[in-house]
Amino acid sequence: MILKALRTRTKGIMIAVAVAFVISIFAGYGIYTRRGTQSAGKDHVVAKANGTKITLSQIDAGVKQLMDQMGISNLPQEQYYVLRKHVLDQMVLDMELDKEVKKNKIEVTDDEIKTAMDRIIAQFPTKEAYQDYLKSYNIKEEDLKKELKRQLAQQKLLQVAVKVDETVTDEDVKKFYADNGDTYFVRPEGLWVNYVVFSEGSVAQEARDALAAKQPWDDVMKRYADKIVHSTPYDNPLLVPMTTIEAQKELAPLKDLKVGQISQPIQLDSDHVAIYLVKKYQNQEKIPFEEVKDNIKLALSQQKVQAQRQAYLQGLIDSANIEIVDPSVFEAPQQSGQPADQEESGKQEATTQNGSQAPTSQPDNQQSQQ
Repeated sequence: MILKALRTRTKGIMIAVAVAFVISIFAGYGIYTRRGTQSAGKDHVVAKANGTKITLSQIDAGVKQLMDQMGISNLPQEQYYVLRKHVLDQMVLDMELDKEVKKNKIEVTDDEIKTAMDRIIAQFPTKEAYQDYLKSYNIKEEDLKKELKRQLAQQKLLQVAVKVDETVTDEDVKKFYADNGDTYFVRPEGLWVNYVVFSEGSVAQEARDALAAKQPWDDVMKRYADKIVHSTPYDNPLLVPMTTIEAQKELAPLKDLKVGQISQPIQLDSDHVAIYLVKKYQNQEKIPFEEVKDNIKLALSQQKVQAQRQAYLQGLIDSANIEIVDPSVFEAPQQSGQPADQEESGKQEATTQNGSQAPTSQPDNQQSQQ
């Protein structure tokens, strides 16, 4: 179930990975897959792209990287084959993008690399944590900078090579709202609340007493700022759906509060205590068009640009001369007892690009990979 989308959109998702330049360079395959790791059994060439050899260890290193990113430790056998094919597509796309970068003479300046590096490091709580991360994955900072330069160049390439049309008309926006308003633009039944989370129960009680005495919310928040983990400004309450209130036992007292009332301190866990001020009750309603039209227009515009870039990237993969050397690495073996019509269909799907058919036996190294 986890990889259902991967089954039906074999190339699309990996292309999307290449399109979206994530601030964290570690989300990419570059350093990891280029080095590769030794797969169980004998490493060998499993595919070629425009004559460039791709080995099993490179493919399985990419699969491991992707599984780590997805937080998956185990996969059904057939899904592992799907991921292998995705990694192959991504590696081919990566090579094609590098060629296009050179062809279009795309350059990345040292200042651009430094800015991007600073953004990466800023994601870590300390510089030491950043260095520890590099050590844990055996990544040299110079290698990281080189990979970052590559990805920045690829992003620049997309801006140059893809002539995007992001025009979205008012009619497009209205149609999307009319077709999807009841699904995407609905406020659930719930309570609009101001809340504050404290690190000490005694402080939470003091603050609660001050609020009950009609002291302004924002003034009380400033007074106890050093003991507050998080809070909402008075003019920016949060909508808590009734389904959430009913699902979380600690929030049950909110159901009995009237508008303007303040909850007693609620123990969220061993370290946090919260109090809530109910601002108003929210009935389920469809959000008016005027409130969401700008967001719809922006989303449709981004979707349009994404589709045009994805078509460009798909074209790069389709034009690459990919040769599957070892089909058994990418095609799951047929299950015993499979009906004849399904077996025939599976054989047709297992036919490789060079016309050979994938064997139905399990690759020798697959058992250890699982």
